[in-house]
Amino acid sequence: MIDPYKTCCTIVLLAVLALSGCGGEEQVQLDDYLEELELDAPKESVTEVEIGSYRFSCAARHQNSSGRETEPVWVQVRFRLYAGAAHDDESAILAACERHRGMLDDAIITVFRKASIDELSDNRWAALRSKVIDTIRPLLGENRVRQIFFDDFQWEPI
Repeated sequence: MIDPYKTCCTIVLLAVLALSGCGGEEQVQLDDYLEELELDAPKESVTEVEIGSYRFSCAARHQNSSGRETEPVWVQVRFRLYAGAAHDDESAILAACERHRGMLDDAIITVFRKASIDELSDNRWAALRSKVIDTIRPLLGENRVRQIFFDDFQWEPI
């Protein structure tokens, strides 16, 4: 006959052994990834390139407490946009900004016109930054723009 106490202890022991390895591999991978990033682009080699200053009105999507879309809220948005890039890429990015100014401005404003109040309210602007960088990289150079930065970002209902 099988002893339920021994079976339970065996299961618990196997679970502890199986789970004890969880997370260890992730930590090593994260450390390697962070080290790669530092070697790939140390802070000293990155410069901020001004893309432009923006001020426009748009209708931001809004959801009520039950998650349903309500009437859009008209807001005034204002910010300065910078790209983080290698010093060697600065002149190429500035030239691309000049060459594609119309398309660049339209693409950036379009991202914000599709934004929600929640995206505008996020103090890190994670979703907006991701969408903007995906939009401007093809125009400025896929491998040139490493990151983007908002400065003096403000929005308010109008």
